[in-house]
Amino acid sequence: MAAEWLAYREWHLVLAIGGRRYRLWIADCLHNEALAYVVPADDHIAERQAATEALHGWIMACSASVPPGQPGPTERWRLVQWLRLLDALDENIAPRDLAATLILPDAGSYSAAEWDASSERRRLARWQHSAIAMRDGGYLALLAGG
Repeated sequence: MAAEWLAYREWHLVLAIGGRRYRLWIADCLHNEALAYVVPADDHIAERQAATEALHGWIMACSASVPPGQPGPTERWRLVQWLRLLDALDENIAPRDLAATLILPDAGSYSAAEWDASSERRRLARWQHSAIAMRDGGYLALLAGG
């Protein structure tokens, strides 16, 4: 895939899929917004429509791997990590040991100064804040599909 930024919220993408090259212009697209395809009505409209149908079929096949309402693999991993963090908070595990278990094994051997400046400490704090918010009612929005 090659991408070129054209302007704010405007991209030119070139995707190589199944031996074909698809050139896409993405304009004013918001997160989770439905795709709209614009095909010029020129001498090559039949070829362009066939390519558009093939691309749409590929996109649908990729997105069909996650059932509707289910988190994708990355979000699922993050939610599992949050559950592990919440369980560990109940057991009063030290944050540095928790970071070594959930994020980076080397975090357990950080000096106090390294731990204080570490991105692992900051990530753990963000995860804790988000996990507690999810536990205390945010899951309702997740279940509602939001």
